[in-house]
Amino acid sequence: MRASASPVHLVADVRMAEDLEHLVVTPRQAEDRHDLSRALRTHVAGTRRTAGGVYVPASSAPDLLARDRIPVDLRWRDEARMFAENRLRARAAHRTLHKEVARIQAAGLEAAAKWLTGTAGMERLDPHQLINVAAMTVPEGHGLCVFDEQGAGKTVTLIYAFDVLAGRDEIDFALIFAPKSMLAEWPRDFTRFKGDLYRVAVVTGSRRERRATLASGADVLVTNFETAVTMEAELRALLRRHGRRAILVVDESFYIKNLDAHRTRAVRRLREWCGRAFVLCGTPAPNAPDDLVQQFSLVDFGETFEGVDIPRDRDAARQVVRDAIETRGLFVRNLKSAVLPDLPGKAFHQVLVPLQPAQQRAYAAALDSLLTDLHATDDRSFRKELTSFLARRSALLQICSNPAAVVSGYDEVPAKVLALDSVLEEMIGRRGEKVVLWSFYTASLEALVRRYTGFRPVRFDGSTDVAARRDAVQQFQEDDQTMLFVGNPAAAGAGLTLHRASIAVYESMSNQAAHYLQSLDRIHRRGQTRPVEYLVLLCDGTIELTEYDRLTRKECAAQELLGDPAPEHSTRRSFLTEIESAATLLKASP
Repeated sequence: MRASASPVHLVADVRMAEDLEHLVVTPRQAEDRHDLSRALRTHVAGTRRTAGGVYVPASSAPDLLARDRIPVDLRWRDEARMFAENRLRARAAHRTLHKEVARIQAAGLEAAAKWLTGTAGMERLDPHQLINVAAMTVPEGHGLCVFDEQGAGKTVTLIYAFDVLAGRDEIDFALIFAPKSMLAEWPRDFTRFKGDLYRVAVVTGSRRERRATLASGADVLVTNFETAVTMEAELRALLRRHGRRAILVVDESFYIKNLDAHRTRAVRRLREWCGRAFVLCGTPAPNAPDDLVQQFSLVDFGETFEGVDIPRDRDAARQVVRDAIETRGLFVRNLKSAVLPDLPGKAFHQVLVPLQPAQQRAYAAALDSLLTDLHATDDRSFRKELTSFLARRSALLQICSNPAAVVSGYDEVPAKVLALDSVLEEMIGRRGEKVVLWSFYTASLEALVRRYTGFRPVRFDGSTDVAARRDAVQQFQEDDQTMLFVGNPAAAGAGLTLHRASIAVYESMSNQAAHYLQSLDRIHRRGQTRPVEYLVLLCDGTIELTEYDRLTRKECAAQELLGDPAPEHSTRRSFLTEIESAATLLKASP
């Protein structure tokens, strides 16, 4: 019996809002809109009336399920009801789950092993992976953020968590989204650790081929983020058939950090049909603290950041976000320095090179032109022309790499190429070491591959297809004559193992911190037996120095956000600054 003494006369439809953060309740009869708004406002917190209907925030969506209290005959769309039920489930369980995950991590290996007694193959896992699996499989859980550092074995952790849940008859299907370069790795790893126990298929090829794969009955489907957008309807139908016995996995989850991106929105909608979600990433917040919000929300339906107001100022936001994830977030974070104590160390060297004469003139002219135009514009015009100004700033960085792509008639050997001649001759020619060479610009990549043909280079960037990239990695890792890997970290940064090399050289870098941070661990990961070296080539007296400092500051900020100890990247410049300061103090002393 309804609590209201008045008979129900209001009939309204409930659907998900486009922003994925609200439900929208719309009356069947337009003249009922005021009565509907009044009725919902009385019983549901935070409602907002608009021309399109009454908006109900996600935090209040479960209240609409209380039919005995809401004096409205609600007609639910399936996805809207699932949206409300998921948040009701998360609201009821989240606090307990947070405590349980914290308890498992605190109790350590012995408790985790006891929790997972009877699960085959657990002796193959490292202690931190075993603890992760226990945390990922807590009863009634809705998922976990696995933010272990790159190279600490997140893929293996997920495979064993899937196996545990399937063995308990809690799930029977997994949908995995991953970068294109990672798709082929998942079936290989499932086979490596679980043999032929599970049917794993990659959703790729033409639309007809992808549909056939979706209908194949595979236990695990792996696909890229583009498929989430182009085949969302087909994926949703597949997940609905499994009920809540499906899990959703997002590999390299920084790809879904922006809710405005089509891929993020598609993945978020698909998540509503899955019982659990796991996000895997070693660098989940490469640019800003709020990068973490969507990743946590995919797992816990918004519980971690419910009611959290994140300041615009990044320094202030960092503390707010850190407090939220520490007190409410479902996540694990393990650093290689702690869980792989035998992994060799790493050292960074900044190599400052002077611009070549023509390169110097081109750089000075471009810089002077940009400064003149900046002084001549006002704030309004600057905002309007921001894209153009950013492109001109990028051109300065490209001139530092190789001016040929932006300066007509340039035929000089760029400064960094001259430096590379010496570096590669020493490392490869004399010492016989394989080298990974990172370069961001296509023109630079092409020039480098042509110049160093004697080292039998392989190329890995956006111009090569997935199969060619896979072959390039295999050739570099296995062929003793292939001494140079030339890649763009924007394409090759995630998930690759290049530990046949212990030296990585940065000729130029993406301005995206995630690309840089991911690329660092291609040679510094499980299986590496030698100390690794990073040589960063920077044109002296240029904007590159500022750009690199910005990237390293972002690295420190991202690690601090997750509670990592501050990294110690001792470089020649930082060491020199410290010693010069000491000399100044000595001279000033009596």
